[in-house]
Amino acid sequence: MENVDTIIGINVNLKGNLKNKGSIQVNGSVEGEVRSDENVTVGETASIKGPVVAKVIEVSGLIKGIIEATEKLEINPTGKVFGDINVKSLIIKQGAIFVGKSTMADAGGEAAVSEKIEAEEAKESK
Repeated sequence: MENVDTIIGINVNLKGNLKNKGSIQVNGSVEGEVRSDENVTVGETASIKGPVVAKVIEVSGLIKGIIEATEKLEINPTGKVFGDINVKSLIIKQGAIFVGKSTMADAGGEAAVSEKIEAEEAKESK
């Protein structure tokens, strides 16, 4: 992947939403939404509890939440994804874990995932 604008270090425990126009690399823990206009890389030591939205998402750690990748989602052998995904292209490598529903993106699919994220956020804030 190209240069990374934001890096969440291995010892960082972030609670809240992380949004960036550039690429994000997570090596620590994030509890909240991670959203990038570019790419999100989830390192082997990373843990994300919440939705992840980006063009390209590469998972080597853990994600518990909805994923929306407008171009590609790649789950590496050490990657674990627990949650529904909406993607244009999906690569799951041998050894990876994926538990959830997969939808291939189109104009209607993207809207459906965005609505689902908003509904989950509303439910959690009550």
